[in-house]
Amino acid sequence: MFRLIQLQAQHGVPRIGVDADGYGSERAALARYRETPSEFFGIGRFDPTGRLSEIIMDTVCGPAGGECPQPAVVVHAETFQRLCDNCSFGLDALTLPELALRLGVVVRMAPVLARSGRHAAPEEGCSASNRIAREFASHVEDPGWRTELCAELARTPGAVTGLLIGVGALSHRDVLDLYPALCALGTQLPAGVHADLLRATTRPQSPAGVTGLRLGL
Repeated sequence: MFRLIQLQAQHGVPRIGVDADGYGSERAALARYRETPSEFFGIGRFDPTGRLSEIIMDTVCGPAGGECPQPAVVVHAETFQRLCDNCSFGLDALTLPELALRLGVVVRMAPVLARSGRHAAPEEGCSASNRIAREFASHVEDPGWRTELCAELARTPGAVTGLLIGVGALSHRDVLDLYPALCALGTQLPAGVHADLLRATTRPQSPAGVTGLRLGL
């Protein structure tokens, strides 16, 4: 069962509010959520006992209807506002794994929502980003997969969001275990992506900075 949820801070403590209406699928819940995104944080998946088992966070950065075209990858540590890498610069932000620890429940990104007009993202970029994020931890040790990943990043620059999410979701133990493969990937990245992540290492708390450092840049 899926329900729309609100996430607010009360005296520094996160409070999750749950909408009464239930939906049988994630797709149906997301469709309803995107009709009134300003009212909710995302989607909650509940197990048969009614316990919240997963939070699905939308990818729109900032307030609903905002002008930022970049997908959200973190949340503000106090307000839980969704933010992209650029908008979170200089702010106290939480990555998805950090938010999950704070809430005590798994948090993941919803499928990327393509915007209309000049900010519209190609459908293939959205699917590539989602696939990279989903496959990263289990495939990064495969040299062939890394080569395909870099080719995808060269073809579809927007897919770098999947790289940020995939690397950011690794635990500290995962990073230690996968570090040789992560460093190998760092040397293979397309020049533009490599340069952007290298610059981002001066902001080590940002998602791009975390990614750059974990890739040995």
